Amino acid sequence: MNKWILLIALGLSACSSGMSMSVTTEAEPEGDPLVVKDPMSQDNQRIIDDAKQDGRLNKD
Repeated sequence: MNKWILLIALGLSACSSGMSMSVTTEAEPEGDPLVVKDPMSQDNQRIIDDAKQDGRLNKD
């Protein structure tokens, strides 16, 4: 029973505190988000493609 009284008291105090919340949105990023900008990942893809061509890696 005491926990219900405490819960109600906290709820009422939270509602009456008068805090104002402001929500802003960020601008949408320009360009394609899936474009890879990491040169290491591009190098890894080149190594995988070379291995597939040489037969060292099974093709999917």
